[in-house]
Amino acid sequence: MDKNTEKLLRSLKNKKVGIFCDDSNLYHAYIKYGWRIDLKKFREFIGRYCDLQFINYYLVIPAVNDIIFRNTQKFIGKIKRFVDIKKKGLKYTPVGGQVVKKGNMDVEIVLDVVRKIDELDAVIIVSGDSDFLELKNYVVFENKKNVLFVSYEENMAWELRPCWHIYLNRIKDVIILK
Repeated sequence: MDKNTEKLLRSLKNKKVGIFCDDSNLYHAYIKYGWRIDLKKFREFIGRYCDLQFINYYLVIPAVNDIIFRNTQKFIGKIKRFVDIKKKGLKYTPVGGQVVKKGNMDVEIVLDVVRKIDELDAVIIVSGDSDFLELKNYVVFENKKNVLFVSYEENMAWELRPCWHIYLNRIKDVIILK
């Protein structure tokens, strides 16, 4: 782990922290880069640096007749002991004779941060999605709390790079799913 990552994590000492994980962002990065985080290891790792209150994991669930439903259920079985799973159904929209699958939990993540902000000293958003920039402004400027973004380096939006952030690549050896 590099010194900047260590310094950021140490700044969370004795702070009540909530983690909000965007599965869609993590999943697409995993497909692109070929490795996935182990949520048990991630929980233990972050928990060493702060008073970790919870990890909310936002996941879109496919329909029972969808070919990916079974694998999604297996994945849930593997992670449910380490995170609080927040679910909603995958949308199937007919477009030009084909069905487009859409699932986005950004609004749910933002609303949960707003609902929980008074109970926390710091928020960790596990996503590199630039849509969360305005959430950072709300947490930092309106609530005087810390926010930290965690994502694969190649997947971190340029708008989030000036914010406090940790690249998963730099802690890969500690959190990789084997």
